[in-house]
Amino acid sequence: MGLVMLDDQHLVVDIYNTSLTCQSIKSNKCAVVNLTSDVEVFYRSAIKEANPSGKLPSDWFKKSRIVNAPKMRLADATIEVSAQEVVPLATGKTHFVFKVEYIQAPCHYPRAYNRAIPLTIEAIIHATRAKMLVNDQSQQKKLDELLRLIERYRELVNRVAPNSSCTLVMADLTRRIDSWRKKQ
Repeated sequence: MGLVMLDDQHLVVDIYNTSLTCQSIKSNKCAVVNLTSDVEVFYRSAIKEANPSGKLPSDWFKKSRIVNAPKMRLADATIEVSAQEVVPLATGKTHFVFKVEYIQAPCHYPRAYNRAIPLTIEAIIHATRAKMLVNDQSQQKKLDELLRLIERYRELVNRVAPNSSCTLVMADLTRRIDSWRKKQ
């Protein structure tokens, strides 16, 4: 979602008003930031319809330690936060300033670097933006730019990591984007 560290105790993020995440944070005044390096977990979290029921499995979550929001069992690290500022923006987003309440970051062994992972993550992020722009005729130029980037990333992923979980995610993501465009 593009979280930015304001200082060592505060995070800021702008979230689309139409998202369930935005509505939940406005309602509960807290959240858990789940950090993962697992492409499939990130994909299924960002693109909910990639899950069989259209939502994440309930067994992926557990109670957080401090705030009243669930945290992901599969996360590499979690940051529990409380909303200190909630500011509606003219862009159809809400600006949140969060206070860090608790961080859990267990030690993980390093993994070999593979370009396919960051390319796939970047494509997923672009797809979440594309989904918001697909029905906005004034944003078609921006949508086309995002779709070109996603296609380029898909080609690179297929080349550097053929037959991997990243290629499977990219193929599914491409199908979903096509279905969003057909609905417009």
